[in-house]
Amino acid sequence: MSKLNYHARRFVFFSFAGLLLFLLYLFTVLPNSQDVKNWALGSDRLLLDQNNKMIQSLRVDFEKRRWFWTSLPEFSKEIQEAVIRIEDHRFYSHIGFDIVALARAFKFNFINTRSQKQGASTITMQLTDLIDQQVLRKNKIIKKRSLPHKILQLFKAIVLEFKWSKNEILETYLNLIHLKGELQGLPAMSFSYLNKSPANINSIESILLASLISSPNMNIKKLAEKACRNYLLINATVQNTESLTCDQLTQKAEVFNQSALKWTTESGLSSHYLRRLISKNEKKSVFKSYLDSELQKVVVDSLEKNVKKLKEFNVQDMSAIVVENKTGRIIAYVGAVSTSRFPHVDGVTSYRQAGSSLKPFFYAAAIDKKIMTAASVLMDDSTALTWGQDVYRPVNYDKQFYGPVSVREALGSSLNVPAVKTVMNLGLKNSYDLLNQLHFSQLKQSDFYGVSMALGAVEVRLDELVNAYRTLANNGTWSEFKLSEDTTEIESLNHKNIKNLFSPEASFIVSSIISDPYARTIGFGLESHLETPFWSAVKTGTSREYHDNWCVGFSEHYTVGVWAGNFDATAMQKVSGVSGAAPSWYQIMSFLHQNKKSLKPQVPKNIIEKKIRHEWQSLERNEYFILGTEPVKNIVDVDTDKKPQFVFPAEKSVIVFDPHQDKNRQALFIRYKGLAPEGTELWLNNKKIGIATSPFRLETLDNGEHTLSLKFQEKELTTIHFRKRDN
Repeated sequence: MSKLNYHARRFVFFSFAGLLLFLLYLFTVLPNSQDVKNWALGSDRLLLDQNNKMIQSLRVDFEKRRWFWTSLPEFSKEIQEAVIRIEDHRFYSHIGFDIVALARAFKFNFINTRSQKQGASTITMQLTDLIDQQVLRKNKIIKKRSLPHKILQLFKAIVLEFKWSKNEILETYLNLIHLKGELQGLPAMSFSYLNKSPANINSIESILLASLISSPNMNIKKLAEKACRNYLLINATVQNTESLTCDQLTQKAEVFNQSALKWTTESGLSSHYLRRLISKNEKKSVFKSYLDSELQKVVVDSLEKNVKKLKEFNVQDMSAIVVENKTGRIIAYVGAVSTSRFPHVDGVTSYRQAGSSLKPFFYAAAIDKKIMTAASVLMDDSTALTWGQDVYRPVNYDKQFYGPVSVREALGSSLNVPAVKTVMNLGLKNSYDLLNQLHFSQLKQSDFYGVSMALGAVEVRLDELVNAYRTLANNGTWSEFKLSEDTTEIESLNHKNIKNLFSPEASFIVSSIISDPYARTIGFGLESHLETPFWSAVKTGTSREYHDNWCVGFSEHYTVGVWAGNFDATAMQKVSGVSGAAPSWYQIMSFLHQNKKSLKPQVPKNIIEKKIRHEWQSLERNEYFILGTEPVKNIVDVDTDKKPQFVFPAEKSVIVFDPHQDKNRQALFIRYKGLAPEGTELWLNNKKIGIATSPFRLETLDNGEHTLSLKFQEKELTTIHFRKRDN
């Protein structure tokens, strides 16, 4: 007898120890409520603008449709009470299982062996199954509703009751239960069929929704019958319940016979922006941005309209971004137009050739190093550069050359040969390092580009290019832009994120050049979409063979960038930055400043302003110089007391046109210095060729000796002789 007692005690001890170990194992395996909440994100992601207005939603989970996590106080009191009364009316008094319900179900199922089985699962027991299926992703090794499954479910429920509070259990249950079709959770059901939040669910709707839980796909007739029985049961056991009728329940049940409402809308205003934020924080459902929804709509409309106008020139895609200069906040972001053949491509983050849009940075660096000034003279002529075994011959956009030009004219009119010479003067390594410092992230090795860096052979992203221009707007200080309040990608403007790349003086001079309409007359004329009624500085760029064009510029407050082209890299039909991207840039800038001034930047203290006139110019103008680089005389390169003299061509010079260039696209630019009387004429070989201007474009010129004269009322003012021959 004592031996039997010994074995019995051992059996009890090890059984109890095993049970404790099993419960401990379950305690470690079952997640806590916060883990489930972090996992159970909504099937959609929402983007809010700076005023908390929803401007974009994207569905990211196509297995189920779940609303964003709803806390227990956000459920109406009626729905909480209905679910508890119908599913588990002793919820707040049991420890995970209901012994009374278990006994009643065991008796019912034992007597009625062939009929429908009666369940006794509590809300906690049901929740353990939901956690297994959805969070832990466990396969159903044990058949559901079998005795082993019920026993395991019971133990898990006990552990969950110790690990979680009752409110956490109920809140999670209400968010995870499966309902009609793909819908999961009472919030999704409420928004889809009732078009209201869970906080506004009334008594009738509560009974109907709670009645759906045990059999989500029952037909409307059965739902109404079950809801009526449940109401009568609740009414019989609970005092002071709202007086309802079965007819009311039946009538309201018809709403679940309708199609589900689409409770979030994909507005199309900023889908690429939201996707970018999601990639930075996949565990977040709602993102708060700095976007201005009104501005965002203006940008979208502008791009859509201009793409439509440019369609005949094979332009299918456009993108744009707007950033606040001081804060770096992105307030508008459009990755693609709705008519794009590749709508999921984000043009803001795509790498495309920059064209001439990089030129201001090279000039700013050269001015900073005092290699040149805005008044320095560069020759825009046919130039051959050897690169490896290749010969590189840069040409301008219009295939013409303009002879001697100032740095102001060269940058303002985006002339290519002077830009190449600027990079050569700056040095290839320094030029490449500058692009690195501006955070262009897709740079190849420096020797890959050579001097082609000057003409934009570098591939850049629109957001990176806009932020580089923002550097000029911020007196040469580069800082990271901000995507949103929620992302950790680019968040703070601390000393680690701020770099002084250019001096305030060089930034001011370059900004004055690209804001000067007269500086761009050679390349663009006086009237274009680059001219705004308020102060702004802007530059365009067009890549080789018209694959991309850009228009990026800034005002006192904002930097705006627009790209136009085709995502499949097919060429446009001779669409430049001025005709392609600039119209939208102008429209966006105009909207931003319809009620806001943009003042010209203040002149830095180390800038001196002097009057200058080059030999080929008839008018004086003010020019800015970094202190110490200004000319000695106020009037540069000219003596107004002298009679007019030819500067180019010079006496007895020999003119040779490049044999590798189209002869029909080459011309001789005649320039003179001094002040000629109004009406002075140019004569070539004793034949009048036009009113004298400087420069004067002479498009046709035969080989041989030539005589060039300036005449006023047929009286000769000056004459030179030169010769033109083939190479």
